[in-house]
Amino acid sequence: MRTRPTVTAAFILATLVTVVFSVQGVQAHEIPHTVRPGDTLASIAASYVELADAYTKKEFIEEIKRVNNLGDRGLSVGMTLAIPVVRSEPLRPSSVKKPRDFVAKGAYINQFTAGTRQVFTVARRLKACGGNTIVFDAKEVEGLPTYRSAVPREHLGLSSYAYTIEDIHKLVEYLHAMGMHVVARVCMFRDFYNSTNRAAWRFADEWVNPANPAVQEYNLAIVRELLDSGVDEIQVDYFRYPADGKTQTGLEGKSRSDVLCDFARRLRGLTQAKGVVLSLDMFGIVIWQKKEDILILGQDVVRFKDHFDVISPMLYPSHFVKNFSGVANPADEPYLFVNRGVKRMKALVGDAVVIRPWLQSFPLRVKIGYNAAYVRNQIHATCDAGGTGWLLWSPKNRYEEAFRAMEGLDSKVCRPAVQRVGPARRAKENLGSPRKNGRLTLN
Repeated sequence: MRTRPTVTAAFILATLVTVVFSVQGVQAHEIPHTVRPGDTLASIAASYVELADAYTKKEFIEEIKRVNNLGDRGLSVGMTLAIPVVRSEPLRPSSVKKPRDFVAKGAYINQFTAGTRQVFTVARRLKACGGNTIVFDAKEVEGLPTYRSAVPREHLGLSSYAYTIEDIHKLVEYLHAMGMHVVARVCMFRDFYNSTNRAAWRFADEWVNPANPAVQEYNLAIVRELLDSGVDEIQVDYFRYPADGKTQTGLEGKSRSDVLCDFARRLRGLTQAKGVVLSLDMFGIVIWQKKEDILILGQDVVRFKDHFDVISPMLYPSHFVKNFSGVANPADEPYLFVNRGVKRMKALVGDAVVIRPWLQSFPLRVKIGYNAAYVRNQIHATCDAGGTGWLLWSPKNRYEEAFRAMEGLDSKVCRPAVQRVGPARRAKENLGSPRKNGRLTLN
């Protein structure tokens, strides 16, 4: 196997040629590389990309071609290439410590956007509008890390797997350089890969067993790795049991809430040791605190408040069932449902945990017109109810309307409530449990 020349030797060589130039605004040095039998541009790029400014290997290949005026010419053994690098060692970013009540104004970035420079385009626009936080997929419901990780080999015996983020350290470092608070989203127990391929881990279709020690160790290993990568916050999602109508855990005397709280305590130990914020994504339904919902899902807001720094309820208006609280189409009430949801949670947890809701930044079921005002109303609703910051969710990372909404906000983000749209402001405020036909409406 070919290896990258040692950094020390490479830079000694670089000083001999003493050529300095600019790569995308960053001062770069040339490292000479003599082409050997079997070398390809891809293999050469892979050997040096950690030292380059380029975010992806594909991007770096194009830089090498441009710097060496290769055009469509191929490589020949013995030719010398100038390799543009900007550092002597791979990046190892450190977390930027922030208090738990840091007012995050952020947006979700899926694993595919995070794997390209588009993530920085979104972050740049977000910052220009007053935003400061990026939440990226570090482990989605597919079950494997979205970045190059050692955990699948160590815990699953996988020699290779597909991932979209080539260098998580560059992702974190470059976002830090833009002034972003970097949040790694980790989907815990909804896990397609391991529920399918590891029978001992399986709890239900698409779900692994939260009480299984091997499942817990696998997820803890990913969190440790992310903490070492310099992220500023760990955000856990699908930190619950499936809505299967059952309550058992397989452990005598242990409820589902017991299992989750025990594991949350272990997670908190890891994040506290690093001074990193620990947050939780939670279904809005749990705010209504129906005993049946708590027993089935295991998410008990009152108990969870002692184990997390931040809880982010998902209060998307489109996710409330029709005629909920007397509103024919809840998706057309962006202010009402977010405001009441945050207030309900505030009444349950007080100031013991920070409430930072996820807001709807997509047009699902909206009939009144999805636009900047729709998003702005949710932001106002959050602030008026006493929430601390907010996060925008668009599955495909389409934030044009949200950015327009942010451009029209007061610099302090929160300001007194203004007249809201929609008929439900005159509706009864009797917010019952968002259930349909007596059953939970989620998976």
